[in-house]
Amino acid sequence: MAGVKEASVFLGFRDPRDILRARIDSKVSGAETDAVNAARGSVIKSGQGAANVAKKAAGGGAKVAASPPKKKKMGFWPFGEKKEEGAAPTCGGCGKEVDPTWQACPYCRGPLGQAAPPAAPAPFRGGMIPPVLVGGPPNMPAMAGDKTMAIDISALAGPKKQVVGWLVVMSGNQKGNDFRLFDGVNNIGAAADNDVVITDEYLSSKHCIIRYEDGRYEFKDNDSTNGSFLNERRTSKDELVDNDTIRLGRTEMRFKALY
Repeated sequence: MAGVKEASVFLGFRDPRDILRARIDSKVSGAETDAVNAARGSVIKSGQGAANVAKKAAGGGAKVAASPPKKKKMGFWPFGEKKEEGAAPTCGGCGKEVDPTWQACPYCRGPLGQAAPPAAPAPFRGGMIPPVLVGGPPNMPAMAGDKTMAIDISALAGPKKQVVGWLVVMSGNQKGNDFRLFDGVNNIGAAADNDVVITDEYLSSKHCIIRYEDGRYEFKDNDSTNGSFLNERRTSKDELVDNDTIRLGRTEMRFKALY
């Protein structure tokens, strides 16, 4: 082999194997060089980036444009810039700034420079509390020893009528019941607004009356449909005496006089 190699070199021919080996070596060395250069470039760039960051942190980087000054917000006070020495007055109710010429605060509606109006009295059953209930009659001071006083309701109803007699039911729907008769006129009938109400379908609504006046008892029929009977005798008007029998419809009563 050595002789063949030497002969090929001498004659000007190269061994194909050498040519192939040289090409492979050249490609390998080129790839290694490219990889080394790429790695070196990345290291350089990262170093420059870190240096730039350090310079910016130390204030040595690029100049940063200064931000424009912020505009001062306008307050509510419309009368120029407020000075500490001549500060605007404030409302005593809400603390807001107000103009000295204003009569009332526009925020809380409270008065400015004058006493607050007195509070309105509390409502009482749809109206106002009467002065008598609050502190007694008007212009009269309340007494420290005032106490609640009882009221006699019977005195408010007026004078009570005097009982002058009775009617005792002897037969009918209300047998055994008795009704009082008072001084003056006593209305008798089937209507509910009578002084003596008799539950008998044969009675008129305002059947008759019994009047006591000047020591005398008087019976009078009010033109009833079925009439009135005194001691089994039909009558329209007559004087009553003790133990008289009165029949109205199917109801029979005994009259008892107190005087």
